[in-house]
Amino acid sequence: MSDAEDRKARLAWFHEAKFGLFVHWGCYSVLGRGEQLFSRDMMPPAEYEPLAQQFRPGGDWAPQLAQSALDTGAKYVVLTSRHHDGYCLFDTATHDFNAAKTGPGRDLVAEYVQAVRAAGLKVGLYYSVVSWRWRGFWDPRTYADELPRLIEELHTQVRELMTHYGRIDMLWYDVPAVPGSRTPGAETWTGSRLDQSPEAFYRTAELNDQVRRLQPHILINNRSGRPEDFGTPEQRVSPEQDPDRAWEACMTLNYAPGWGCLKHSMADKSAGEVLYSLVNAVRLGGNFLFNVGPTAAGYIDEREGRVLRLLGRWLDRHGEAIYATHPGRIYTMGQFQGPGFHYGMFTQRGRTAYLTLFYYPGDGLVISRLGPALRSAELLTTGRRLTVEPMSNARWRITGLPENPPDPLAPVVKLEFEAEPYPLPQCDASWLNGDFRDTGPAGTR
Repeated sequence: MSDAEDRKARLAWFHEAKFGLFVHWGCYSVLGRGEQLFSRDMMPPAEYEPLAQQFRPGGDWAPQLAQSALDTGAKYVVLTSRHHDGYCLFDTATHDFNAAKTGPGRDLVAEYVQAVRAAGLKVGLYYSVVSWRWRGFWDPRTYADELPRLIEELHTQVRELMTHYGRIDMLWYDVPAVPGSRTPGAETWTGSRLDQSPEAFYRTAELNDQVRRLQPHILINNRSGRPEDFGTPEQRVSPEQDPDRAWEACMTLNYAPGWGCLKHSMADKSAGEVLYSLVNAVRLGGNFLFNVGPTAAGYIDEREGRVLRLLGRWLDRHGEAIYATHPGRIYTMGQFQGPGFHYGMFTQRGRTAYLTLFYYPGDGLVISRLGPALRSAELLTTGRRLTVEPMSNARWRITGLPENPPDPLAPVVKLEFEAEPYPLPQCDASWLNGDFRDTGPAGTR
């Protein structure tokens, strides 16, 4: 099997899943000011590390998290096993700043993997390449003697994660910054970075070869210094330039930089905005990884829980329009908006298209600029059959919709075409006379 065929086989579940839950959680959750306060608040280790003794998760945090992911409609979960502060949620032999040897007194990654796997969800682990605890990371020339140990810690911990917990489906690296680099949480940094690539400094090829030997089926993201299996646009929906390359948009409920627990967040997205990003990613061929920052006890708070419940109810009704869909041909003419964008966005499966109506038209929906013939329509939200009537300019009128939106987030209309739908190219003024015709997709005439 070629590398391309192997990657395609490993990515099959990822392309069908579409939606995952990202979980930023660690000893920083005790203070409820996000996950980067170690660096952002310039807390000396003597001030920061006692948080690990105050970090005492509830006994049922992992099953509760897995159930929340299921109820929300997520198909996989990604947990921060280590963030930039260097605190490990797993029992590592490299140092004692970990969950097994501090406040929790147990291996939280083991609890997480067991619960998520039992729920039938795919298991993902986030791991920060950088650790802010090393003086050598900030000042690599003065503390050059620390650099080999910094690299060895990375390789050892990743090996521990890949050997102690059974099957791991995804390894989600973050911030492959070489020592002396500016990182998130250190925007005023003016130090001098080492003149090496992340791949060379961290020996990423060797690191990931080891991962693949231990977990041959695993997916690895693009944040270790190598492109690997999929891209990860952050806080935005942005497809890869290569249309065949997998990608996943990750996003918070609040506006960055708060990925971890926020006791008080005054600027959050609505559930409708989150759903919009989910559908936008899926219709363009990507996945959507939505983040939560549980409390120090390990539970999702009401602020994020309410949005998860609304998403879960929507996906319970409309999951057919999301899971295992594909971009199809509707958005292949280089038009980011595409047909029907004034109503919403299409997802697609074969000759079936799903129009998620973010701008509800009442009983006045018109399908234009799409071919071939439209055969039937259904309000997926309620199962109601709708009436389809042909109009001039190769358009179709859909009637039978209720005047008011039948879903609090966005109704979905299911459309069955004669064949796989495609955008109709337009190159003259014939539509002004009502004479525009379906002559097939671009390049077929």
